[in-house]
Formats: sequence, C-alpha cells, structure tokens
Amino acid sequence: MAEPRFLPPSLRSHKRYIVFEIISDEPVVYNDLVNTIWNSTLNFLGELETSNVMLWSIQNLYDEKSQRGIIKCRHDFVENMRVILSLIQTVGETKVIIKVLGVTGTIKSARNKYLLSTDLRNFTEEKR
Repeated sequence: MAEPRFLPPSLRSHKRYIVFEIISDEPVVYNDLVNTIWNSTLNFLGELETSNVMLWSIQNLYDEKSQRGIIKCRHDFVENMRVILSLIQTVGETKVIIKVLGVTGTIKSARNKYLLSTDLRNFTEEKR
C-alpha cells in the first residue's frame, strides 16, 4: 500500500492568522464562539466558499480572561473574515463586539505582537 503524498510547500495555499478581541459584558465560551463564527461564515459566503476559506480556530490560543484569540484562514479570504467577524452581534445569549487586532503570517508573530500584553503602568526605567 502506497503512502499518500503531501503537497510541497510551494504548492500549498498561503495562510494568515487573524487576532481578535471580544468586547462583551459576560465571558464568552469558546465552543459558542466557534459555532457562531462558522454559522456566520456559512450565511455570508455559502457552503462552497466556506470550504475554500480553510477556516481554523486555534483553541489553545483563546484566552477566556482577556477574550482574545486567533483564527487561521487562507490569505485571499482575510478581508471576508474581517467582515464576517464584524457582523457577529451575539454569541449564545451574550451581545458582543468582535474587534480585529491584526493579521500576521505566523503564530509566533501573532503571539508576540498582539497576545503578549505587558502592563506598562508599573514600568520604571532602570537608572544607570
């Protein structure tokens, strides 16, 4: 039995990571958020285009305290995903606003730029 062949990196579709923040009165559960994003994507793009988006929500990078997370999609559907996220008004029974913080090409840069927030209120400059 022959093993399946994988596409070389030059033939794979480029992906982008969309970092978002949820503004709401109550905390949003991850599973409700994913279901809402999928339903909104299906309503906006239809089934065929939704399959082309290659949408993937990264569960271990969603922080329920800060309500920030990352979604992976193809590079040519980034603007569509930004619109879809902005159209979401409720997740479960909670009214929400989803704010896109930025778009990156790697998870590492998404973490460094947008997810690692440092508190600069107590920052003191070292004296030389």
